[in-house]
Amino acid sequence: MAEQTLGNFYSSCDAAHRELYSVLIHEWEELGLAWSWSGRSVAFGSKSAIKDELLIFFHLQPGESIYPAVISIDTDLWRTRLGQQEADIFLSDIRAIPGLQHKQRENIFSIVDPGHLSGPTQQRLRDLIKHFGFRLPELVAH
Repeated sequence: MAEQTLGNFYSSCDAAHRELYSVLIHEWEELGLAWSWSGRSVAFGSKSAIKDELLIFFHLQPGESIYPAVISIDTDLWRTRLGQQEADIFLSDIRAIPGLQHKQRENIFSIVDPGHLSGPTQQRLRDLIKHFGFRLPELVAH
């Protein structure tokens, strides 16, 4: 990703989300996983073994005007690519984080204003995403 594009993404975030998202991007890179710029969001995923495509599992969105920043998950994609059980376990773990706000609209599950969570709550969220990322190559290989 061009540094200018990433800079544009960060400039569209408030300070709290800029910090959280930069840490998440760094941790995702450390796992050797792929991410890309997609419109006004950063997409986290894994390269498909079959095609040279990015299977996207998270979108980091900065928020705009009256809309809060969110980390969104396409639950249909998760269920199709990873199976019902894997998707349900991850979403259940996310819902169990105290203080985390989320919403579900049709097939999109959103973690609302993740940059404004308390430090321990953000850490727990980051740990779940990182643990998922660590397991992702094994999960998409099946």
